[in-house]
Amino acid sequence: MLKFCIEQWNKNKDKLRKDIEDNFAEYNNASYKDLVVKVVDIIFNDEDDYYGDKFDSENITEIDNGDYQGTLLYIIPQDTYQPSESEYLMTYVGYGSCSGCDTLQAIQMWSFDDEDVRDDEKEQFIKDMLGLCLNLVQNTIKPYNYGWRKDDRFTVVED
Repeated sequence: MLKFCIEQWNKNKDKLRKDIEDNFAEYNNASYKDLVVKVVDIIFNDEDDYYGDKFDSENITEIDNGDYQGTLLYIIPQDTYQPSESEYLMTYVGYGSCSGCDTLQAIQMWSFDDEDVRDDEKEQFIKDMLGLCLNLVQNTIKPYNYGWRKDDRFTVVED
């Protein structure tokens, strides 16, 4: 996992948890791209870090060459005028065609009114949604982070 991602996740995961709690219905209807936007806005773009890198959640590109199942790739540009090749992050998620083989569909509940959901069900939903968002963070890479472009904040940290 990238050093940047570890630091940002540890610093901001409680903010994401609160957002999931406060916006249950939104997450219950979310797509994978919606979750990537949340990860960028809440985890990566730390409003407390004035000098940090900001990423442009409004211009995320989704690549889906699958058919009912496959892999979704997300290209996340840095929030800058005409980002260069080294100013992008990339993440991915595998998806399936039904709630038996797709993580997001399995997490989302049939009832869309959070008043109908028991506390234990809601807590499990929050845990599972956080886990899925963590996977998006763990899968994040920064292509072209070498040579003169190398930024140590975006190097991979081994266990």
